[in-house]
Amino acid sequence: MSRFGSAFLFSLVLSLVAVPMVFAHDGSWNQNIVSWNDVLLGHDDADPFKGWATLTVNNSMEEAWGDFHFEIYQSPTYHVFFPSSQTPVMLDGSNNPYTGFTYAIASTTIDFYFYGNPVDPGDTVTFKVYTDNTSNKHAWFGLTVYPTPVPEPATVALLGLGAISLFRRRRV
Repeated sequence: MSRFGSAFLFSLVLSLVAVPMVFAHDGSWNQNIVSWNDVLLGHDDADPFKGWATLTVNNSMEEAWGDFHFEIYQSPTYHVFFPSSQTPVMLDGSNNPYTGFTYAIASTTIDFYFYGNPVDPGDTVTFKVYTDNTSNKHAWFGLTVYPTPVPEPATVALLGLGAISLFRRRRV
């Protein structure tokens, strides 16, 4: 094998090890979330350059999650986006629709909110998001995913008191 071929093969293997891969068209990918830090997912795409990316995550933390976020990252910009015409899906550990979640799509981000039914430590959930890469048809882009905690009751109470004081101040 030539020096170039060996270097290419080594870099390909290294990239597969360094960045977990998620494929839009093959169905599933699993991840244990152990911290509040972003998890970077490499995304290989193929013709027709649009489809569902499925991520199954386990809350391996000691705190419950109140929301979960997806963001497309790309360099240079490839015009990959989450179309608002496709409804994202959230499933519980038994693959039933998750109750009590809402979502917001803003082109390159999707935010799932489920404060009324948080994902507790040890729980597993699956997210299905639709990506559209048809404008430039690049074979690779990335997704950043991360959860955020359920606010503690004291924090919620302080925020509520602050909102009430602002409301009262405006009325006076």
